[in-house]
Amino acid sequence: MKLSRVIARQTILRLASVAAGLSVTLAQPLTLFADPPQRVSPIVRAVQHAEAAVVNIQGSKTVVSASTTSPNSKQEVNGMGTGVIIDPRGYIITNLHVVEDVSRIEVTLADGTTAIAKLLNYDPETDLALIKIPTSKDLPTIEFGTSSDLMRGETVIAIGNPFGYQNTVTQGIISALNRNIPVNGSQEYKNLIQTNADINPGNSGGPLLNLDGEVIGINVAVRVGAQGIGFAIPIDSALDVMADLVAASHPEPVVHGLELSRSYENGVSKLLVRSDQEESTSSRNVRMCDVIESVNGVPVANRLDLELMLLEQRPGGSVELGISRGENRVTQAIPLRSAPATLDQNLAKTVWEQLGVRVVAVAANAVAGTGEDYQGGLRITEIRAASPAAKQRLQVGDIIVGVMEWQTASMADLQWILSSPTFRSAPSAKYYVVRKRQQITVAMSPESVRFR
Repeated sequence: MKLSRVIARQTILRLASVAAGLSVTLAQPLTLFADPPQRVSPIVRAVQHAEAAVVNIQGSKTVVSASTTSPNSKQEVNGMGTGVIIDPRGYIITNLHVVEDVSRIEVTLADGTTAIAKLLNYDPETDLALIKIPTSKDLPTIEFGTSSDLMRGETVIAIGNPFGYQNTVTQGIISALNRNIPVNGSQEYKNLIQTNADINPGNSGGPLLNLDGEVIGINVAVRVGAQGIGFAIPIDSALDVMADLVAASHPEPVVHGLELSRSYENGVSKLLVRSDQEESTSSRNVRMCDVIESVNGVPVANRLDLELMLLEQRPGGSVELGISRGENRVTQAIPLRSAPATLDQNLAKTVWEQLGVRVVAVAANAVAGTGEDYQGGLRITEIRAASPAAKQRLQVGDIIVGVMEWQTASMADLQWILSSPTFRSAPSAKYYVVRKRQQITVAMSPESVRFR
C-alpha cells in the first residue's frame, strides 16, 4: 500500500475516533451554562414565595402646598404605594395614606394585570386600609408569619413600588423593635419594627418578609433625610386590625359570639377560643382553649381568615367549625345572628335612604386648605343611582363638611342635624362639600325627611 494511502487511512481513523468521542460527550447533559444551585439563596426563595401576592398601587390626589410664598395653593400630585393580597377574591391591605383622597386607585398585579380598586374601610390610628379589586379568577395570597419572635439582626426583605419602580426587592436586617414614631402633633405610630432594608416612597403598604417568605410587617414609613432607617407595622397587631376592617365591611354584620386570639407555636399559627359569650346555649359545644382549624371545611389560622370566610354568610345561617381539642377532633355548627344595630348603623341607613350616600368620618387634615376652619368631615364612599346625591352629581371621594349652618365633623353631628326641627321643616338644605380641596355647595331635598 502506498504511503500516502496509509497516512490518509490513519487520518480518517483518528477523525472517526475523535467524532465518536465527541458524540459521547455531546450525549451527556450540558451543565456549562446551568445556574449553580448556590445562586438560589434563601432570599431568592423568599421573594419567589411571596412576590405573586404583592401589588403596586398608583393614583393621584390634590395636595395643599406648604410654601410660604404661596400658602394654601393646590397641586395635583401622583402617588404610589404597595399592597398585599389577603384573599383570592381581590381583598388587599395597604396603608391609608397611600389611598386616602385618591379618586382612582389603580392596582397592578405581579403578572401586569391592572384593575381599579374600591376603598372599603380603613383605620386612621394604624394607617391601614382595606381595598378590593374585581377579579374573575382566584388571586394568589400572601402568607403570614409572626412578629412575636423577631430578633435584632435578623435578615428581612422588602418588596414594593419605590418611586414607581415596580416590584423592587431590597434586603436588610431588623435594626430595632418597639419603636414609637411621631408623625405629626396628633398621630404617632407605635411599636414599629425598624429596618435598614431600603424603604422609599412607594414601598408603603408593602410587605416586610422573613427568609421563609412570610409577612412579618407592613412597611409604613421612612425617616426623611436619613439612610437605612425604615419602619414597619408588626404583623401580629396588623392582623387584628385587618380582621376588624373586614368584619366592619360586611354588608350584613353577623355575630358568632366567640372571643378569639392567635397563637404562634413552632412555626404554626393557631386560632384559639378565649371564651364563648353564648356558651349557655345548650346546642353549643365550644370550650376555652379549643383550636379552630377550619370553617365550613376551609382551613383558618387567624381571626382574619375567619372574618373573610364570614363575608359570604348572612344572619340566620350557620357555619361549621372544625375544632381541635387536645387529641380529639370535633365539629360544631355555630348559628350566626345579626349584629345589634348601633346608632351609626341606623344613621347610615337613614342617610342612604334620604340622600343616597354612604359616608365615613375623616379628620380635619383631610379638609385642610379650603380657607375654612373645618374640624373634619364625612367622606362619600358610595352613591345610589337616581338618588338626590346622584342628581346633584356628587362624587365618591367628596367630603360633606356642613349642612345648612352646621358643621358635619362626625356622624354624631349629622345625627343631630337630621333630627333638628329646622332641618326637618326645610323643603331643601344647603350642603357644603369639599372636592379635591375646593369647596362647592349643593341643595338637596331628602327623599324622606324622617330620622329613625
